Amino acid sequence: MDIEIYKLVLIAVVVLAATFTQTITGFGFGIVAMIFLPSFLLYTESNILSAILSTITSLLVVLVLLKHVNWKNIIFPLLGSTVTNYLAVSFMKNTENEILILILGIVLFLLSIYFFLFSDKVKIRPTWYSGLIAGLISGVMGGLFSISGPPVVVYYIQSEDNVDKYLATISAYFVLSGIITIITKAISGFMTTNVWLGLAVGIVCLIIGSFAGKFARNKANPNLIKKLVYGVMATSGLIHVITSLI
Repeated sequence: MDIEIYKLVLIAVVVLAATFTQTITGFGFGIVAMIFLPSFLLYTESNILSAILSTITSLLVVLVLLKHVNWKNIIFPLLGSTVTNYLAVSFMKNTENEILILILGIVLFLLSIYFFLFSDKVKIRPTWYSGLIAGLISGVMGGLFSISGPPVVVYYIQSEDNVDKYLATISAYFVLSGIITIITKAISGFMTTNVWLGLAVGIVCLIIGSFAGKFARNKANPNLIKKLVYGVMATSGLIHVITSLI
C-alpha cells in the first residue's frame, strides 16, 4: 500500500469538514479540500481527488433539482471552461509540486480577501459573453486549484431568477465541467493508488458529512462558518506561501 494509514484518516477528516461546509453554506468543498490535502498528498493527487469528490456533491444536488436546470445557460460557461481547463492542466502537469503549492497559497489568500471585502459587491450583466468570461476564469481555477466556483457564482446568481434554478443550474455546470476536468487530469496521469484509496474513504465520508450538515443546518450559523472558512483560507494561503519559499 502506497499511502500511510494516517493519511487516509486525514483525508476522512478533510472530506467530512468540506462536505459539512458545502451542505450548510452552499459552497466551499473545493476550497476546504485544497486548503489541507496538499499538506500530505502530492498537489496533483489532491487536485484530482478534490475534483472528483466535489463533482459527486454537485451531482447529488442536480439529481434532486433536475427539473429546474436551465441547460441553455450552461453552454457558454462550459465552452469557456473547457478551453482554459485544458491549458491549466497542461501547465500543472509540467510544473513542480512546490511551485504549485506556492501559487495555491497566493490564490487562497487573494480569494479570502475577495470573499471578505468584495463578494457581495460584485455585479455583472447576465449576458452570453459574461457567461463565457466566467467560464474561462472558472476553467483556469478549476484546472489549477480545483476551485472553479467563484467566477460562475457571480454569473449565475445574476442570471437565474430563483434559488432552485440557481442551485440546479450551477450544480449542473459543476458536474459537466467537473467530468471534463477529471478526464483531462486522469489522461495527464494524476490518478494514483493514493487517489483511489482516498476516493474509497472520501465517498463514505462525503455521505456522512452530507447527513451531518443537513442535521446541523437549522442550528448552525452559515455566515459565521463562511467567515471561519475565509479566515482559514487566508492563514493557510500565507502558510503555503511561506513554506514554499523557505
